[in-house]
Amino acid sequence: MWDHEADVVIVGLGGAGASAAITASNAGADVLVLEKNPEGGGNTRYSGGTIRTYLDIPKAVQFIETVCEGTTDHDVVETFVHESSRNADWVASMGGEIVPGPPSGTKGFPIGLAGAAFPSIPGAEGIGPRVRVNGKGEAAGIDLWGVLSRKVKEMSLKVLYSSPAKQLLVDKQDGIIGVVAAGADKDIRVRARRGVILTCGGFEYDQMMHLNYLGQKYWGLCNPANTGDGIRLASEVGADLWHMSAVASALGYKFPEFGFAIRHFMHAAGFIYVDQFSQRFMNETGTDVHAMWEPTAHIDMLTLQRTRSPCYVIFDEDTRIRGAVGRTDRGKVSDVYQWSTDNSAEIKKGWIKAAQNIGDLAPQIGLRADQLQQTVAQYNMQCVGGYDPLLGRLAHTLVPLGRPPYYAMEMWPCLYNTQGGPKRNAKAQVIDVRGNPIKRLYSAGELGSLWYRNYPGGGNVSEALAFGRIAGKNAAGEHPVSG
Repeated sequence: MWDHEADVVIVGLGGAGASAAITASNAGADVLVLEKNPEGGGNTRYSGGTIRTYLDIPKAVQFIETVCEGTTDHDVVETFVHESSRNADWVASMGGEIVPGPPSGTKGFPIGLAGAAFPSIPGAEGIGPRVRVNGKGEAAGIDLWGVLSRKVKEMSLKVLYSSPAKQLLVDKQDGIIGVVAAGADKDIRVRARRGVILTCGGFEYDQMMHLNYLGQKYWGLCNPANTGDGIRLASEVGADLWHMSAVASALGYKFPEFGFAIRHFMHAAGFIYVDQFSQRFMNETGTDVHAMWEPTAHIDMLTLQRTRSPCYVIFDEDTRIRGAVGRTDRGKVSDVYQWSTDNSAEIKKGWIKAAQNIGDLAPQIGLRADQLQQTVAQYNMQCVGGYDPLLGRLAHTLVPLGRPPYYAMEMWPCLYNTQGGPKRNAKAQVIDVRGNPIKRLYSAGELGSLWYRNYPGGGNVSEALAFGRIAGKNAAGEHPVSG
């Protein structure tokens, strides 16, 4: 009847899955992991790999509850803060060298306190600076994943790769007793004697779910295997869903050569964003990089057109030569493409449009020349005065578009990750639609994340590690099913 058996079966081998597997095994449980991809890592591998720290626990709880807008239960937030405060020491105990992480901010233009993305929110002073595993700088998720994956191998934990989960098996008395997964030649049935933990990510690559739950189309930046599998698995057994409209989203580029997006990044401040009417619509250097979904979500109520998706970045020659405008040191694209340091290769590919004047640049991206010329002229005048009355860009970032050629690129809202999925409690148990735990079913990571719309950065990795451990410990502590 069963092709495999284990005390704890984990669906997904990313940061949350690895943390759950390590912890469950350390608690004495026999563990088996089902991974959809030929290798593990999930979104943790493609993340910035930063870990939250706290200066004051009660204030940090207050901050996160406020950021979550009352959608996350107090005990879940409190448990998260207490458990995630152990993350750095836990990673260090497995050989990870912990070093300072990047400041909170956007595209190289730091904003706010060292740790809090929203410094005016109550409790922000309780948020400490982020840390990471020493390694490849901003691509620290690779290094964090290296620590976790080495530990999984060192402990000889069993992982079945290329084995996406298809169905949870339910017993009326015992609850979740196993998983059906796709094998190489046939479906396989995996028995879970103590529990199942879902750690299989969000729905970054299911655009129909984007339209239904998020209200607009996005492109994905990270793990292409994240197509909402865990949401469907949990929904089929009666799980309640929460935070389905919540994402962490940057701006990025989408080219037909790749099935995933490339993250936009600016090394210098000589640039603006414009919509499809050539109008600036956001503070380009003062909006947190995880929150770019909000200003792009505008709908023109006369035409029902999304006039900011796509939108466009406009920059000059001085900005072009100061660094790559695409980030390929992290995200799925890092596996297959590296952006040129001076953007010359991307100009030759036609990804970056170029012209000697703004009037000739505009039609290359479908904009009216007179409108774009007027917007650039107005922005340059604001740079001279050092004041941006409409959007509030800080004076030191008001750098005019000066020396030609001028450049433009089409941009879209692009997902670091989605937050929605099965609701969980402070024990990492999945909750049904009537508010009761589903027996022997747990979750961790971005699948049903505690975070809501105002994601503050560094939280998903912290949550994956913390709730991965909580889920692993509690699933291992279940009484084994009979038979």
